[in-house]
Amino acid sequence: MILEGQIINSLFGYIGLFFIIRFIGLQQWGFLSFSLAFIGVLSIFSDLGFNSAHLRFMSMNDPDRAKYNGSFLTLKFITTFGTVLIILAALYVWIDVLHRGFQSPVEYYSILILIPYFAFNRLKDFYYITFNAKMQAARMMLPQIVEAVFRNSAFIYMGLMYKFRISIFMHVSAAIIFAIIYSFSYFIFFIVSYFLGRPWHIKKPEKTIIKKYITLALPLAASSIIATISGNIDKVLIQFFWHASATGAYAALQRITMPIITFSMALSVFFIPLLTREETKNGFNDNISVFERTISLFILPLVIIFIALRIFVANLWSANLIPYSTLLIFMSLANYLNVINSPYTSGLIVRGLTINIGKITLISISSNIILDFILIPKSIFGITFFSLGVIGAAVATFIAMIIEAVLFRFYVIKIEKSKINMKIFRQIIPASVQFIFLYLVAYYVRPYSVFLFLIFSIISIAIFFSLSIKMGEIKKSVIIDFIRELNPFKLSRTLKNE
Repeated sequence: MILEGQIINSLFGYIGLFFIIRFIGLQQWGFLSFSLAFIGVLSIFSDLGFNSAHLRFMSMNDPDRAKYNGSFLTLKFITTFGTVLIILAALYVWIDVLHRGFQSPVEYYSILILIPYFAFNRLKDFYYITFNAKMQAARMMLPQIVEAVFRNSAFIYMGLMYKFRISIFMHVSAAIIFAIIYSFSYFIFFIVSYFLGRPWHIKKPEKTIIKKYITLALPLAASSIIATISGNIDKVLIQFFWHASATGAYAALQRITMPIITFSMALSVFFIPLLTREETKNGFNDNISVFERTISLFILPLVIIFIALRIFVANLWSANLIPYSTLLIFMSLANYLNVINSPYTSGLIVRGLTINIGKITLISISSNIILDFILIPKSIFGITFFSLGVIGAAVATFIAMIIEAVLFRFYVIKIEKSKINMKIFRQIIPASVQFIFLYLVAYYVRPYSVFLFLIFSIISIAIFFSLSIKMGEIKKSVIIDFIRELNPFKLSRTLKNE
C-alpha cells in the first residue's frame, strides 16, 4: 500500500516537474528551491529528534497514548512557532539591519509565502507518526497522495498557461505562484490527515513524559540540527555562487532521484515498530542485514538506470538539464547508501542507542557541510583547485554517505558482537550486468525518446531480477506477489479495514 502511494506520488511529481522545467524554466524553479532551502536552513530547531522519540514511544503499545500525544504536540507547537519567529527575525536582520538582499525580490516574497507551508509540514508529523506506529499504511499514504495530486495538478495547469501565454500568469512571477501552491497543498495534507485519524486521543502534557522525550531525543538533537542545515545549505551556496538556473537544475535532479529514497521508505517505514514488537515479545532479533538486502534489491536497479542512462534521464525533462547530468551519478549513489543505512538506524533506535546515531550522523553530516563550503564556491582565498561547482554539492553528499555507511556498520557489529554480513555484495553481479547492458544501449541506441527509454529500462530491470533469481537472492514467487500487491484499487479497501 505504501509503495503504491509512493509510485503515484512520484509519477505525479515527475509530470509536474516536467511542465515546470519544460515550459516555465529553471530560473523560476531555482527561485523557489532557494526559498525552500533558506527556510530549511533556519528550521534547525523544528525537530530536534522528537519525531524519532515519539515513534519509539507510540510503537510500545502503551495503554495511555493520549498523554504522549499531548506532550509531543506541545513540543511540536513550541519548536514550530519558535522556528517561524527565527525565520522572520532572520529576514528582518538581513534586509532591514544589514541592508542586504537576494538575487531577486521574488525570493524574499516566496520565503514569506512559504511560512505556512513550513508550519503545516512540521505539524503533520504528528499524524504521520501516529499512523506509522499503528502500521496503518492507507492512512499514512492517502494524505500524501491527495497533496501530491493537488500540487502537481496545479503545476501542470501553470505550465500549460505559460506555454500558451495566458496573460493572468505572465504578470506574476511563477516562483510566487509555486510558493502559494506549496502552502495551500500542505494545508490540505494537514486537514486530510486530521479527518482520517479521528477520534484523536490527546490529554494534557505531563512534565515527566516531556522529560522522557528530551532524554531520548537529546542525543539526536545535534545531528538533527546539522542534518537540517546539510539538507539545504547546498542549494543556498549554489544560488550564491552560481545563481538561480544552476540552483533550479540541481533541485530538479534531486527531485528526479528522490524515488530512490521514497520507495525505500515505503519498504522500511515499519522497521521500528516491527523491531520494537519483536524485542518486546521474543527478545531483539537481529534482522538488520535482511532488511538491508531487501531494500537494496528493489532499489538498486533504479540506481543503475539513473547512472547508466543519466543523459537520457535528464533529457526526459529538458535538454537544459543535460549539462548537469553528471550530478545523477553522485546523487543516485548517495541516495542508495542513505537508504541501505535505514535498517541500522532503526535497529539502534529500538535498542535505545540514539546517542550512537547522533554521533555517526554528526560526523557524516558535518563532513557534508564542510565539503560543501570547499567544493561548491568558485574559489577559496583565490584558490580554484577544489572548485567543482554544482557537482561539488553532489560529491560532498556522496562522500558523507560513505562515511556514514562505514560508521553505522562498525557500531552495529560492535554492539551486537557479530560479524559483518557480506551477502549484500552478491548483488554487484546482477547490477554489473544491468549496467553493461544499459551502457551498450546508451552508446549504440541512444534512447532519447520516452518509448525507447522505458522499453530498455524495463528490459534491464528484468535482466537484474532474472540473475538475482538464479543466484538465489530472491524467489520468483516473491516478485510476482510484489507486483500483484501494486494494485491502486486496494486503497479504499485497505483504508476501510484499518
